[in-house]
Amino acid sequence: MRNTIASCIIEVAKKDSNVFLISGDAGLGVWDSFKEEYKEQYINPGINESLCVSMAAGLAMQGKRAIYYNIAPFVIMRPYEQVRLDICYQELPVILVGTGSGLTYMPSGMTHYALEDIGLALSMPNLDIFSPCDPLEVRACFEYAYKGSKPSYIRIPKAGEPNLHKSEITDISKLQFLLKNNSEILILSHSSIAQEALRAGEILGCDVATKPFINSFEFNLEAYKYIFVVEEHFSYGGLGTFLKNYTNAKIEILAVSNKYVHLIGNCDYGREYFGIDSKGIVKSIKERL
Repeated sequence: MRNTIASCIIEVAKKDSNVFLISGDAGLGVWDSFKEEYKEQYINPGINESLCVSMAAGLAMQGKRAIYYNIAPFVIMRPYEQVRLDICYQELPVILVGTGSGLTYMPSGMTHYALEDIGLALSMPNLDIFSPCDPLEVRACFEYAYKGSKPSYIRIPKAGEPNLHKSEITDISKLQFLLKNNSEILILSHSSIAQEALRAGEILGCDVATKPFINSFEFNLEAYKYIFVVEEHFSYGGLGTFLKNYTNAKIEILAVSNKYVHLIGNCDYGREYFGIDSKGIVKSIKERL
């Protein structure tokens, strides 16, 4: 997904000289060609996240389309105040791209995990939040954010995730179905953990969908008797919490408990440990039915 969003950014920079990419000393290999071809539109202020966000806001105030790219905790968490006041308060159309959603950077430890970023993002009015599950959703999310006039946060993993959808996304604001069995059970997910949700749905024979536009209100869950929200995120503060505030549907959240994670290993190990791999999802759903 990281390469897909890089391609999207390169495409708009080629057509629009007002597009500026700010990279907080991250994704250096990803942006090698961008630095060569669009060097006047590339800025790397180094490891200075607050400056990066404020610079993006300043560019937006001058009519530029600023995109800030960094590892997710250094996009939303460390410069929270600048995102809150410089971008969201003024409703500037800056696109924030955070790579390493969930446990993507698990070998790097808690400093690089992004398990509470959606909760922080949801606390800021005016901010559109996107968590795509595959390259097709990435493209649709970026195009929506680029064409819009609001601040946006797009969180992505970085491990060469496959396409889960069979065709392009036409309306990113709605639920995106990966599996439709006319079941009374829905597994709803976002980001790359949707791969595990899909495997679980195939085993259980239930419906599986993603909600890449986290805080879009274009959804209808009333047809389902049981809804299980699977997240590689803290259980409180993510998509499930958002949905519980805006629907009467019965929702169960399968996610990481709200505790600091001292676990070190790879992403698959973490998902198994927290019970959000496909086997854990199947087990949890069967126990709750």
